[in-house]
Amino acid sequence: MAGVLGIYALIVAVIIQGSIDPPNGKAPKYGSYTGFAHLAAGLCCGLGGLTAGMVTGVVGDPGVRAVGQQ
Repeated sequence: MAGVLGIYALIVAVIIQGSIDPPNGKAPKYGSYTGFAHLAAGLCCGLGGLTAGMVTGVVGDPGVRAVGQQ
C-alpha cells in the first residue's frame, strides 16, 4: 500500500509542476496563494505516505512474528 502512495506522490508532483509557468518579464506568475496551495498538497501527500509506511511496518511486524512461531 505504501508503494502505491509513492506513485500517487509522483502524480501530484507532475500535476503541480505542470501548473507552474516560468516568469515573463517583471510580473510574477506564481503567487503566494498558489505556492502555499502546492505546499499543502505536497505535505498532505508526503505525510500521508510516511504515515502509511510507518503503520505498515507496525502492523506487519507482529504478523511476521506470528508466522515465524507457527
